[in-house]
Amino acid sequence: MHDAFRSWLLFQGAKLLLFAGLRARAIEALRAVVQEDPHHVRAWTSLGFLHAEQGRLGEATLAFEQALALKTDAPTLFNAGYVLQRAGRHEAAMGHFQRAIALDANLDRAWYGLGLSLAHEGRHEEAIPKFEEAARLQPFNPYAGYQLAAAWFKLGRQDKVQSEYVRVKGFDPKVAERIRLDFGASPA
Repeated sequence: MHDAFRSWLLFQGAKLLLFAGLRARAIEALRAVVQEDPHHVRAWTSLGFLHAEQGRLGEATLAFEQALALKTDAPTLFNAGYVLQRAGRHEAAMGHFQRAIALDANLDRAWYGLGLSLAHEGRHEEAIPKFEEAARLQPFNPYAGYQLAAAWFKLGRQDKVQSEYVRVKGFDPKVAERIRLDFGASPA
């Protein structure tokens, strides 16, 4: 049996350590929280973020999976998928992104992540509607536009690359220029 007040205090202390920029000490404090209360979802999620930030993707995955075992929600599914994607585990990442979308179809990051993993696997035709949905949900996300142009380029659809270039140029000239240079769009 855990002491709820003690785990609350430990978690507050971890937050203060994070605020002070003492990440290693915050990780120690969060480990103490989950040792005291293994059902503390926010502590597991915070551990996931800190481990991911420091490139410890295996530990981040374990922390996010522990959080998901306690409470399944779209943002945590996305975060777990993102970490898996960074670790090169695209099939597993896609499963998490799909589950996140099933819970929250408006989570543009999950659509984008799903598109990235599909594109990484060479499944460009499948990636295109995912990037299109990410761009629809977040119209000023130039990276969804860039990836959409990349997928169209891989499929030999220069007309679509050009359309995406023009669309992105309307709000992010720097990323539009990358589309022009990387995929041969014509300056508009």
